[in-house]
Amino acid sequence: MIPQQIERRARWVLDSIGATELGFGDDVPYDAEAWEQLERGELPGDDVAAGFFHLARVEEWNGPRDEHGRFRAEGSRLDPLDPPLERLRRRLGVGDRSFTVALTHDVDNPWRWTRIGVRGSAARLKRNALGVRLGPAFREATALAAAPVHRMRGTDPNWRFEQIVAEERRRGAHGSTFFVLAGHHDPHDGPTPETYDELRPQLIQTLRETGAEIGLHGSYTAAEDPGRLAEEKASLEALAGPVAGHRYHYLRADPHRNIAELPFSYDTTLGFPDALGFRAGIARPFHPWDFERDAPADVLEIPLAAMDATLAEERYLGLSAKRAAPRLETLLDWAAANGGAFAILWHPDRFDPLSSGGWDRLYSRVLDGVQARGGTCVSAGELSSHSTWSK
Repeated sequence: MIPQQIERRARWVLDSIGATELGFGDDVPYDAEAWEQLERGELPGDDVAAGFFHLARVEEWNGPRDEHGRFRAEGSRLDPLDPPLERLRRRLGVGDRSFTVALTHDVDNPWRWTRIGVRGSAARLKRNALGVRLGPAFREATALAAAPVHRMRGTDPNWRFEQIVAEERRRGAHGSTFFVLAGHHDPHDGPTPETYDELRPQLIQTLRETGAEIGLHGSYTAAEDPGRLAEEKASLEALAGPVAGHRYHYLRADPHRNIAELPFSYDTTLGFPDALGFRAGIARPFHPWDFERDAPADVLEIPLAAMDATLAEERYLGLSAKRAAPRLETLLDWAAANGGAFAILWHPDRFDPLSSGGWDRLYSRVLDGVQARGGTCVSAGELSSHSTWSK
């Protein structure tokens, strides 16, 4: 006899990879010792038990955290670019090699050239010049030189939402999602909350007019405060109407603390800040395991497979757009060969041609790469609504 708890957990793993027709204990063998290993927090040798280990993020229970409370790829036992649940799917002969990419953007700072923004840019220029980082110094200087022109015209290099959506449409995308902050409660949420508050209604109107989906970008401390997150959701919905999707600022997702009970249809936070790939070992949306109920959660998680900041920021991989391109092409090649449905994240402040350092062109190249490999680009909401991911 297979214990009911193990049966439920194994069923969840199999259903999450689309093996709904296979019976656990019949088509797929039951290894009692492997599930005992799992209870001890060990990585089992059995594929289904190991699938639960990765998908339920068992290794994160007592895993290392960075200064933002995040579990990083360097502390994981899985290779995020060789997701074990996808290997299991292939071994069991589960079909569907199509792949879909949800295009997402976190609106952290809608207006660059505030007084604080100008001072910050000048400070970065000085640091880059002193560090003999000539490329970044040149881009910062070029951007600063254009600031008076923007001020005269009433424009800003971060306010490129219409251009971003138009470029996505030109490249064949069906839609995209912008995650908007609805509150500033911590310095990590941004240096000019009053500017964001002033611009938020116009931002919502602009995004609506483009036809983009609007989601909530849960603030830095909302990751630790469900009440604050609920207030931010209500505040954003007062401007934008019903909001289905969510992503935590700084990717502060803890699958055992602040994912399962989210009051949204879907979330797309679960990715590594320091690596491309699949943090839960699966390349398609799934319902995370709720350990409180010992059952799948209601919220749908769309894996976040790639973020511009992961590639570009010195605290992570520190790559130029040119050096980052092969990494993204490897991800797309894998998706074309194996299938998948996941999100990518590009911040709106990387679309200014004068200061982007080629990251705007790389984004367009990624969209073309998805199309060329037979994939489809959609909004996160459209991806989440597909019947394939129903519980």
